[in-house]
Amino acid sequence: MPEGTHHFVMTVQKPQAGGYAVATWHGDFTPRPGSTRREVYEWLCEEHGRHFPDLARGVVLFFSLESNQL
Repeated sequence: MPEGTHHFVMTVQKPQAGGYAVATWHGDFTPRPGSTRREVYEWLCEEHGRHFPDLARGVVLFFSLESNQL
């Protein structure tokens, strides 16, 4: 599979029994033409919840979305 046009990093935290759970997720993808940064952020939040169900609807501590080309 070819690399996406954008790279993202997202760190999420959520209270758990005895403390907090934290996970960082990163990857690349190609957004739909005309997508806004906000739409991509909301989609990635949903996807993060699918990948890390224990952290679904957690607090985003860090988010970065940038072109995947240097």
